[in-house]
Amino acid sequence: MNDIDPVTLKIIWSRLVNVAEESWLTISRTAFSLIISESYDFGCELLDADGESLAHSPRSMPVFNITLSVVARRMLEVHPPSTLRDGDVLITNDPWLCAGHLFDLAVVTPVFRNGRLVAFSASVAHCTDIGGIRDSLAAREIYDEGFQIPPMKLHRAGVPNEDLLTLLAANVRVSNFVLGDVQAQVTANQVGAQRLLEIMDTYGLDDLVEVGREIQGRSERVMRDAIEALPDGTYRYDVSCDGAGEPLVLPVAVTVAGSTIHVDWDGAPPQVERGGVNCTLSYITADCMYILKCLLTPETPSNAGCFRPFSVDAPAGSVLNCDYPAAVNMRTMVGWYVAPALMGALAQADPERVQAFTAFPMWVLAYGQDPQSGTFSDHFACAGGQGAGASADGMNAILFPTSAANTAVELFEARTPLVVDYKELRTDSGGRGRHRGGLGTRFALRVLEDHDRPVLVGFTPNGALVDPPAGPECGGRGPRVSISLHDGDEVVADWALNGLAELCSTRQRLVFELGGGSGHGPADARPLDAIEADLANEYISVDGLSAYGCSMEEGRVVRSSVRISSAEGQTQ
Repeated sequence: MNDIDPVTLKIIWSRLVNVAEESWLTISRTAFSLIISESYDFGCELLDADGESLAHSPRSMPVFNITLSVVARRMLEVHPPSTLRDGDVLITNDPWLCAGHLFDLAVVTPVFRNGRLVAFSASVAHCTDIGGIRDSLAAREIYDEGFQIPPMKLHRAGVPNEDLLTLLAANVRVSNFVLGDVQAQVTANQVGAQRLLEIMDTYGLDDLVEVGREIQGRSERVMRDAIEALPDGTYRYDVSCDGAGEPLVLPVAVTVAGSTIHVDWDGAPPQVERGGVNCTLSYITADCMYILKCLLTPETPSNAGCFRPFSVDAPAGSVLNCDYPAAVNMRTMVGWYVAPALMGALAQADPERVQAFTAFPMWVLAYGQDPQSGTFSDHFACAGGQGAGASADGMNAILFPTSAANTAVELFEARTPLVVDYKELRTDSGGRGRHRGGLGTRFALRVLEDHDRPVLVGFTPNGALVDPPAGPECGGRGPRVSISLHDGDEVVADWALNGLAELCSTRQRLVFELGGGSGHGPADARPLDAIEADLANEYISVDGLSAYGCSMEEGRVVRSSVRISSAEGQTQ
């Protein structure tokens, strides 16, 4: 098919996106674990025969989709097209190829038409368990962290690789969940492949070369136009993060030159020997490209063309480009700071475009043995607050820089012997500003009844040691993350790093308080009626009025004569 007219191209393009969305829905409806079926920690993609992205589901985890091209190209190196057969399915969880740690399994299905490889239908999903130790802070190398799967065949010409599946089942704690989730990915890929072939039949396409060239080329042109609208220059910004107990400073230099952007992490700290906070370059590159895509062309469907104008460098052996076999399980403790670093740098080029710091989400893992249901292992995802923009408040309880969702309380309680005592917005957690940061959540967990065997609860308090970045144009920051264990009315433990709590008594309560987003603009520019609405909604307290230079007088909110500090949002 030559010279595709624009209308037909638009229809085909939209149908490709819908195919990826149908694959996404297949996984969400058939996966076993809550982290996939309810929190949506997965992604689905269609790639061309060279492994370059054509389309992905709009609800997919963005980092997964960007790394899938790296995975597919590596698969073609290990398994050249001449060795692939219809019905083959490929798999890997190599963090240096995929999404940065062993929990993320990439399943890639070659698509054949008339005996010729024409595309790949692919997915990545965060499985609920991959073996390894529960205390990630103790990990010194990847061998501590779980079951490694190099690029290999999961199915051979439609026949499952039972040896691999047996090994995988023997190395994970809840094998029926893990194997069920993998099968959900295989099925979703099959759906994507079938629907793709139907499109090719409809339009008489022998391959996707021309379609891919047009789709990727148009997206690339739109991205280059958006970059050219930015002033050329190199914009630098440093962001601090908790690391593995020793706070780390991540310096970034973002160079805008014509229609290209280069992100350089020169000066990044050396990789950490213990704690699993190291990041692979594949993961960091995907994080960078995702944020740049969000900022520059958020309305354009994502594919390989969007990312051609970008390049990313980080020093080998650094915490942002670690060497094998470094521990990487908790890579989000560092990698999630890519977003505020790039936002901070590009705020110097276009402050109206960027979003203030968004407080990070948290996945809480409950694991143990229950007399009634046997072994359980499932996640509870909860969100921080979104950073404010130049024209709007941040949203409450949103899981950014992921595209995941909060886990339903009822489903988590049905899967584990834990009860969510309460889950609510954390008052005063949104950073002050002309536009306020969104609020984070606070919640508490306890066992439903006393247990002989303790329920293990694992968590990662990202943002407990280091203050979050302040917002653009004098925007304020939200509070740090807090996690504490209560026995009755007494606080018996708290955590600033990865934790593994043991709950066995109904007297015990594990309390989580997540941060809120930073504000945008000066607090004294926030309209008084917006402050009054925040007070009525309990987004801020009476004590929190002082951050806006306000107070209560005769039941009304009034401006005070005090001055607001631009650095910390404190009144003077």
